[in-house]
Amino acid sequence: MWTNTGLSFCLASIVVGGFGISVNNGRYEDINIVIQDTVAENEILLERIQEVFNKTSQTLFQASKQHVYFGQINIILPKTWSWKPEYTGIPARSEPESYITVEEGKVKSPHTKRKRKKCGYPGRYIYLHTDFLLTEGKTKWGYHENVLVHEWGHFRWGLFEEYSTRKKGRFYLDNGVWNPVRCSESVNGKVGKGTRCNRAASECDTTDTEQVMNKNCKFCPDEAQTESRMSSIMAFNWVDAVSTFCDNGDDETVPLHQRHNSKAPNKHNSKCGGRSAWELMRDHGDFKAEPLPANTDTKPIFNILRESDSYRVFVLDVSGSMSGERIETLYQACEYIIQTKIPEDSWLGIVWFSSSASTRLNITQITSQGVRDTLVNALPQSAGGGTCIGCGIEEALKILKTHRTDPAGSEIIVISDGQDNSPNLDTSVQSAVDANVILHTISISQNADIRMISMATATGGFHISYLETGTISFASTFMEILSSGVTSFATESTTLLAEKLDSVTSDTVWFSFDIDSSVGMNTTVSILQGSSTDISIEVQSPDGIVYTKQTTGDSLILDIPGTAVTGHYNATVVTQTSLSFEYYVSSLPTSPEVVRVVSWISPIDLDYLTGELPVIEADVMKGRAAVLNAVVTAVIVNDNSEYCNVTLLDDGADPDDTPDDGVYAGVIPRFCLLNGRVSAKVYALGESGTSSVQDAFSGAWSPDLDEDINPEVLQDNFQRVTLPNEILISNYESTIASQDITAPGRITDVSIIDISTENTQYGESRNFTITWTATGDDVNNGQATEYELRISDDINVLINNFSSAELLDVVNANFTPKAAGEVEYIRIEIDAEESYTSTTFFAVQTKDEAENAGAVSNIISILVANGYRIKVEGDVVYSPTDVTDEDITQEEKDENLTGLAIGISCAAAAAVAIIAIIIIVYVKKQKAKESVNLPNYIRK
Repeated sequence: MWTNTGLSFCLASIVVGGFGISVNNGRYEDINIVIQDTVAENEILLERIQEVFNKTSQTLFQASKQHVYFGQINIILPKTWSWKPEYTGIPARSEPESYITVEEGKVKSPHTKRKRKKCGYPGRYIYLHTDFLLTEGKTKWGYHENVLVHEWGHFRWGLFEEYSTRKKGRFYLDNGVWNPVRCSESVNGKVGKGTRCNRAASECDTTDTEQVMNKNCKFCPDEAQTESRMSSIMAFNWVDAVSTFCDNGDDETVPLHQRHNSKAPNKHNSKCGGRSAWELMRDHGDFKAEPLPANTDTKPIFNILRESDSYRVFVLDVSGSMSGERIETLYQACEYIIQTKIPEDSWLGIVWFSSSASTRLNITQITSQGVRDTLVNALPQSAGGGTCIGCGIEEALKILKTHRTDPAGSEIIVISDGQDNSPNLDTSVQSAVDANVILHTISISQNADIRMISMATATGGFHISYLETGTISFASTFMEILSSGVTSFATESTTLLAEKLDSVTSDTVWFSFDIDSSVGMNTTVSILQGSSTDISIEVQSPDGIVYTKQTTGDSLILDIPGTAVTGHYNATVVTQTSLSFEYYVSSLPTSPEVVRVVSWISPIDLDYLTGELPVIEADVMKGRAAVLNAVVTAVIVNDNSEYCNVTLLDDGADPDDTPDDGVYAGVIPRFCLLNGRVSAKVYALGESGTSSVQDAFSGAWSPDLDEDINPEVLQDNFQRVTLPNEILISNYESTIASQDITAPGRITDVSIIDISTENTQYGESRNFTITWTATGDDVNNGQATEYELRISDDINVLINNFSSAELLDVVNANFTPKAAGEVEYIRIEIDAEESYTSTTFFAVQTKDEAENAGAVSNIISILVANGYRIKVEGDVVYSPTDVTDEDITQEEKDENLTGLAIGISCAAAAAVAIIAIIIIVYVKKQKAKESVNLPNYIRK
C-alpha cells in the first residue's frame, strides 16, 4: 500500500491561500465568489452580491436548524476591473477546488458542478449568472436565498434534486393513482400541461392507471403553501414557503410536511438509497456540534479582493538521477513554457535543488523578450547530487517572502524524479501551508517521491506525472498546471492538439488540426524535438494561405497572426531523424463562449484488490453550456508503455450520471492497470452538423423553463486535448489480474414505457412494459451473465435488503443480459380479480459469471391487487396465494396471458415499435460518433 509517510498536516481543515472553505463554530469562512473577467465592471453587481448572500446566510441558518451560516466571504475581482484603495490584491492562480463563479453567458440557470456524482460528495463550483444576481425580488427560480441554499445542499453536503427530470419520472404509481413526484407528499398543487399546469387538465387524469401518464403532464405546486404543507428546499426551490429540508419519513416526531418521500423516483432517492436530506446532513462534519443560539448574528463579513499578476517559482530537481535525457527534457520544456505560456507582466523565480537548494534567478517580472531570455538562461543543463525537495520549497518560500511580505496565493511548481533524502520535507510543506502558498507538483517517472501527490493536495495545488512513455509529453503536463488566473476561465489559451512521438524515422512529419469559430486568436503551432537540426514547417489554411517558417535548433514556433480562418489545417514538418518529436497547437478564444474540456479521474488512489475500477470523466462545455454528441476518448498509458482506449459516453448509463449534460464518462479496464502511477489523455472531437450545445441545465428548477428545447447545432468541427490527474494503483498482483473481482455497473434507468389493460373471464389483466439500458460485466465493459428481478410491497426491503425481497424466477424464460449499452425490455403481466389499488416495487440487479453483483437499480412502482399473480411464458413466477403452474388451465394459456413476456415477439408488437425507435435513435447516435475521423493514435 502507498502511504503518506510522515505527513502530519490535516488536509480537511486547512485554509489554502484564501481559497479553501473552512467552518469554525458553525461559521463558514473563506467562501470565494469569483467574478470572471468577461463580466464588465459593475459596482451595482458588487452591492447585489452582498445583499443576496446576506439574506442567504440567514435563510441557511434557519434551514440548517441553526447549525451553519456564512461568516466570511471573499469576492474576487478580475484585474480588468479598476483598482481601489479598499481592495486587497491577490496573485492570479489556478482554479481552486471549490468556489462560486459569477459569469455572463447563454446558460442562465444557477447550478452546481461536481466531480464525483455520488451521494454525500461535494461540488466543484456553483455557477451564478449576473442576471440572476441583478434581478430585484423574486427570480424565475425563486427567491435568491432559497435558490442558493438549494445549491449549497448540492455543493457542500452532496445532496441531489428531489424534483423530477424533464418529461420523465414526473409521476409514479401508488395506492391506485399516478402520484406526482414531490417532497413531502403533503405539498398542494394541480396537475396539467403548460408552464403553470393551466391547460389540458382532462388529459392528465391521475386516476387513469390503465395507461402511462401523458409525458407532457406535470405537477405544479401552489406557490402559496400553508405552513403545514411546505416543501423541501431540494424539491421546489421556487415555492415561497420553502424553508427547510425533508427529514426521515418513518420518524413520527417529524412534522408531516417535512417527512421525506422515499417512494418518489427522483435523483436524490436513486443516488442516496431513499435517505432524506437531513439524514445525510447529520453525518456531515458541519452538524456535529450543538445548534447555535437563535439570536446568532449571521451577517457575513465581505472582503473585496482583486486579482493581480501571478507569482510563481519553478523549483527544479538537478540531482544525479536527473542527468542525461531527463535534464535535457526538463530544460526544453521549461524553455517552451517560459517563451510561450507564462503571461506577460507575471512574476517568476527559478530555484534549483539537489542535496541543497539555491536561487538561480530571483522573482522577476516578465515585461519583455529579454526577460524571458534571461529566465531561460537560468534553467539547468546538468545534474548531480542528492535530492532535498524540502530544501527547494524552503528556498522558494524565502524569495517569495523577500519580494512579497505576505506570499499568500503565490504558487510554487516543484518538479522532481526522486525520493526526498532529507528529514525536513514534512516541515517544509507545513511552512507552505502556514504561508498559504500553493504547491503544484510534477513527478517524473514512477520513482518520484509518493509525497509529491499529498504535497499538492495539502496546499490546494494540482499534481500530475510524466511517465516518459506514450504520447503524453513533459511540456503538456506542465501546461495543465499553468493558469492565467481564477478569473480567466473564458479567456485562457486552449490546447487543440498535443502529441509526442517516441522517435521520428522519416524526414517528414504530417499532422492536421481544426480551428472552430470559438477560437483562432493568436494561434501557435509549436515543434519540439530531441536534437538541434534544421527544421521547417508549412501550414496550409482552409482558404489556401500557406504559413511557413524554418530555423536551426531543437524547437520552432509558427504564429498564425490575427484571427485564424475557421476550418481544417494541414501541417508538414521537414526535419532530420530525432529520438523524440512533439507538436502542439494552441489558440486564444474569440468569444467567452469557447469550447473547453475539463477532465478528471476518481478515485486518485485505488487499491487493486477492491475490484473497484477508476472512472474517467470529461466535461465538454461551450461557455458553461453542455456540448452533446461529441466523440470523447481517453488513452490510458501505464508503465509498460501499454495503451488502452476508453470511450467516454454521455448516455446516463453507469458510470455516467446524467444523459446529455455534457459530462462524458467511462471506466478504465483492469488490464490497463499496474502498480504505481497510471496516466491518461483525453481527446474531444466534434463534427459539424452533429455536435450541439444544450443551454438548459439540471440546476435550480424553474416552472418557466421551456418544455421543448432545441439544442444549437454546431456548424464547424472542433478538437481539444487535455490531461486529467493520474491515478495511483496499489496492491496490483499479476496472479489476480485475470480474476474477475469487478461487479457489473448499476442500472439507473428502469422505467415503465407502456401499460395495456385487458378484461378477461378471469379478471383484469395488466401488462407493464418495462425497459432499461444493459450494463456490462465490469461496470460498463463487456456483457453480464444474469439479471435478478425482485419485488416487494416495502420499498425499504429493496433498498436495504434486496436478497430478501420476492424473486421473480425467470430462468425458464432464457432472459440473459444484452451487451452493455443495448436496450432491454420485459413485459410483466399481472392478473387479479380485484381493483388495482395496491403497490409493489420492482428493481433489478445484474450479476456476472463470477457471481459479482452490481448495485441494485433504481426502483419503480407497479399497481397490483389482492391475490395477484405474475406469470412468464405461461408459468407463474410469483403469487402471494401460492398458485402454481398446475393451477393454470390450458384455456388460460391459450388466452395468451403470457405475463412477463421477455424478448421480442409478435404478441408484443406495440412494445417492439417503441423499442425499435429507441434502437434506431441509439444506432444513429453511434453512427454519428463513429463518423468523426479519429486520429490513428486513438484507433490502436
